[in-house]
Amino acid sequence: MILTIAGNTLGALLSRRRALLMAVLAAVPALVALLARAYGEPGDVVQQTAGLLEASVLTALLPLVALVFGTAALGAELEDGSAIHLLTKPVPRWRVVAGKALAAAPLTGLLVGGATLVTGLILGGDRGAAGLTLAYTLAAAVGGVVYVLLFIALSVLTGRALIVGLIYVAVWEGTLAGLFEGTRVLSIRQYLLGLIAAIDPHWVAGTGAPLAPGVAAAGAVLVAAGSFLVAVQALERHQVSAGD
Repeated sequence: MILTIAGNTLGALLSRRRALLMAVLAAVPALVALLARAYGEPGDVVQQTAGLLEASVLTALLPLVALVFGTAALGAELEDGSAIHLLTKPVPRWRVVAGKALAAAPLTGLLVGGATLVTGLILGGDRGAAGLTLAYTLAAAVGGVVYVLLFIALSVLTGRALIVGLIYVAVWEGTLAGLFEGTRVLSIRQYLLGLIAAIDPHWVAGTGAPLAPGVAAAGAVLVAAGSFLVAVQALERHQVSAGD
């Protein structure tokens, strides 16, 4: 049942308009890398690569792609009433959430991970940044799972998940979470930077020391598991209206 739900969801997520929009969005970091490679000033290539990947991928591309796919995976069906076909059947709600995540998370990881790999290799793959690029690519895959589960839960909790998610990405992850020491332990982006630093000792992007590997890993797991449980419980309480 989980695989069936995932397959149906994957087909819906890959609608022509959405797929084209996400492909264009994913191509932006690579385009920036090409311009930086051609016209950028000489300097520390590893630092330049890390800075570009952090700013364009971890801060912007990854959460935005995960937001679009995560909220569409289940929230769109709850909004238009098509989820009634699942919710009126004796299917455990955890299977529904798992199926949705199984479609949206790998799709996010594949798209963003591919963009990360191409971007890093263009800018510094042959100039000492190949290892760093791999670290960011792996972090993008992990981040795809965490972000997607968070946004799936958000889409069950509110019908304005896309707007709330955009505010969260722009205000919290993009600005506030990195300003103070205490807030860094509540940021998915900071978890990913901590994992990157553990994978590659040449991590140089950002300001201040990254989170310890154990803290980063534990934070990512807790957010993913907590989001999954919240989504399941919220879906169990979701009422199918007569109009649906």
